[in-house]
Amino acid sequence: MFTVSPSIYSADLLDLRKVLDQAKDFEHIHLDIDDGNFVKGISFGVGLVEQIAAYTDVELDAHLEVLNPLDYVEGLAKAGVKMLSAHIEALPFPSAFLSRAHKLGMKAGLALNLKTPVSFIEPYKDDLDLLLFVSVEAGEEGLPFHASVLNKIREARQRFGKDLPIWVDGGISENNLKEVVEAGADAAVVGRAVFKAQDFKKAYDRLIDLGRSYERECRNKETD
Repeated sequence: MFTVSPSIYSADLLDLRKVLDQAKDFEHIHLDIDDGNFVKGISFGVGLVEQIAAYTDVELDAHLEVLNPLDYVEGLAKAGVKMLSAHIEALPFPSAFLSRAHKLGMKAGLALNLKTPVSFIEPYKDDLDLLLFVSVEAGEEGLPFHASVLNKIREARQRFGKDLPIWVDGGISENNLKEVVEAGADAAVVGRAVFKAQDFKKAYDRLIDLGRSYERECRNKETD
C-alpha cells in the first residue's frame, strides 16, 4: 500500500520534540544523512538519530548521502533505524553494504541520482528491499521535481517487476503525486509538502489519501 515518508530535515530542528509529537501517527519518518562531501549540505549524524529514535515510536528510514556509507551502517542500526539506503554512486561494492545492513537486521536499498541509469541496479536486484530514485539533484534543497525520473520508475517496473518497492525522493507534492504513483512508485519521500504546512498531520494525511486513491485507480485500470 502506498505510503509517504516525511523528511525531518525540512522541519524546524530547533523545535524537534514538538515536530516529533505532531508526527507521532506517521507511518515513517525519513532521515537524510548528508556529510557535506557527497552532497553540498550537512544535515545531522548518528548522535541525533539516536535521540530521535529514543523519543519516537515511528519507524525510521534513512538515506545516506555520504562518501563512505559503510561507516554509518552499524551506528544507525544500533540507533534504531529500520530501513537504510545508500547511493550506488558512493559504493564500490554495493553488495557489501547490503549484506552488512541485512546482518544488522535492517532492510536495505540502493539510491540512484538523476544521471545514474537504472541498469546499474541489475546485479543487485535480488538483494534489495527497496529502490530509491532521487527526483531532484541530490543535496540541493528546494529544487524542482525532475519529470525524467518518471521514465526511470517505469523502466524499473519493467525490469524488476512489481515485488521490488520503489521509493521516490525530492520535489513531490500534490501537484505531481499522481504522475509518480501512475509511473509505479510505492512510496514518496516528501519534505516541504508536510513540514512547511501549517498542520503537519493534515498535510500528511492528504498526501497518503491521494496516493492511495491514485494507486487504486491504477489497479482498477489493470483489471478492466
